[in-house]
Amino acid sequence: MVATLGLTAGCGSDGGGSAEGDSKGGTTVGKALAQLPVEPSEEPTPTPTEDPTDEPTDEPTGNPLVTPDVKMGNCGWDSSNYPYAEVKIENSSSTKQDYNIFVGFTDKDDEVVTTGMSSGTSVEGNGRKTVKVKGLVADSAKKAKTCKISLATKRDALD
Repeated sequence: MVATLGLTAGCGSDGGGSAEGDSKGGTTVGKALAQLPVEPSEEPTPTPTEDPTDEPTDEPTGNPLVTPDVKMGNCGWDSSNYPYAEVKIENSSSTKQDYNIFVGFTDKDDEVVTTGMSSGTSVEGNGRKTVKVKGLVADSAKKAKTCKISLATKRDALD
């Protein structure tokens, strides 16, 4: 199809090579394409109002990125000066769940010293487990003063 359009664009009505002065030359093809009508396929939606139409049914609590099943336990440093956090999981579901946990280790100014992650930790339905989340970088100066769960998700176990 591209070759056909190119051939048409290069020829006038007399079969010559110029479209100059000819209403059926290459410029006509371009103009015809530019003049196609452009119309919306459906009516635009009405202008939104300033008043919300639905009311929330419950109040949000805590960090929405952290499942309430996960709680911070003790924090410290191992023998190689890597910070760690003991994270307690209490599965509130009746089925086996997999948990992914991301912990930040911060200094006295709340600046991140390092982070750690535990992924795919399985906990039986209504079961409990404590996992040790280790920092990715050693903290030999022991700058980390707090450990915080910044993300904790759960999903149905894959197995």
